[in-house]
Amino acid sequence: MKRLLFCIITVSISIFLLINLLKGNVKDKLPEKDAVPAVNTLKTIPPEEPEDPITQERFLTITGIVRPRDTMEAIFDKHNLNKADLSAIYRSSRKKYNLSRISVGSVYAFEIDREKNRILSMQYGINDLTFLNVTRKPEGFSAENVKIPVDKRTGSLYIYIKGNLMNSMPGNHREYRRLAHKLSEIYAWDIDFSSDIRNGDTVKIIVEELWVGEAFKGYGNILAAEFVNNGQVHAAYRFGYGGHTDYYDREGKSVKKTLLRSPLKFKYISSRFSRRRFHPKLKTYRPHLAVDYAAPTGTPVSAAGSGTVVFAGYRGQSGKMVRIRHRGGYETYYGHLSKIPRNIRRGARVEQGDIIGYVGSTGLVTGPHLDYRIKLNGRFVNPLKIHLPQGKSVPENLMAEFRKTVSSLDSRLALLKRPVIAFTGKKKKTSS
Repeated sequence: MKRLLFCIITVSISIFLLINLLKGNVKDKLPEKDAVPAVNTLKTIPPEEPEDPITQERFLTITGIVRPRDTMEAIFDKHNLNKADLSAIYRSSRKKYNLSRISVGSVYAFEIDREKNRILSMQYGINDLTFLNVTRKPEGFSAENVKIPVDKRTGSLYIYIKGNLMNSMPGNHREYRRLAHKLSEIYAWDIDFSSDIRNGDTVKIIVEELWVGEAFKGYGNILAAEFVNNGQVHAAYRFGYGGHTDYYDREGKSVKKTLLRSPLKFKYISSRFSRRRFHPKLKTYRPHLAVDYAAPTGTPVSAAGSGTVVFAGYRGQSGKMVRIRHRGGYETYYGHLSKIPRNIRRGARVEQGDIIGYVGSTGLVTGPHLDYRIKLNGRFVNPLKIHLPQGKSVPENLMAEFRKTVSSLDSRLALLKRPVIAFTGKKKKTSS
């Protein structure tokens, strides 16, 4: 019996993985939508060894795909499954995944003991790379999230910028959008993606591709990038040691700086730093010692650097404002916020990238935007032109290993001669 049960679970997981593989449609470019495989219902699993015909019909596997308006209750009704098992499965999986929020297009599989009218196990595809596995044990159901084995391959992209980075990606698939955000995070200290990007800029990328069989499932880590912005080359290489992984330039210096170049992502500048600017509300010329980032109300605002909150509240024409003190004599100001989180208060410690507020139009303004200011040693400076000190470098005793990594990645980057996208799958040409 144990052997048969093991066979049932093994075959069911194989069916589940097969459905996932069918969802991937490997083409020269990412598909806009995953292909939807057909639904398999009420299949009899052949046992590993010949058994009594009655036993062969006793254990069944049911597989399917979540359809519009489907709920787990509806799926149980459709396949005449035991509702008492549904309640127990809900309870056992609550901390792993909320089955009341199943998604259209996700796959599921059940192993059924028809004689006892009970579920032996259930699998549900949380995403392309993870599924929820619920199994019956003597003491009740047990749930776990299982990672589907992934093959990591090295791929490459060469992007020509026209307009902005997001619109310049090879397609509108979510994986390209995620890749654009990863790039913006790597270069957040050197490039302001709202003001620094120029038509004709280029970016070469060496990146992990995640595959299940011959189905492309997304991008992993960016291994190296070379961003040519306004004629200046910004190279970044992923390198890890002692459990710590970061991005470094060719000399082994961290690409991270004390402060981010901008506290918002993918927005535009509505007003720049100026000693004499005409104020649209007051109708007079006055200093504007900030950079205004126009963005929709509610857009998250991140702390430009790690530090201590010295003010969080309402302050005159600045409206709701947060002020943070950083090391090295730096202070940053974030004005006209619509909302400040409760944990952001005077004396609170924040880390670089933490959400400290949301874009708004409080105070003296004509529309929603962030008023961002930097003060260095008591004097306001232009956030777009300030030179920011770097983070930690690669330790000297690891520089030989780092240079070897850089050399290998540079060889791949050098092979990219024109804007293309290349996969490394079987029967596909690659430029990496």
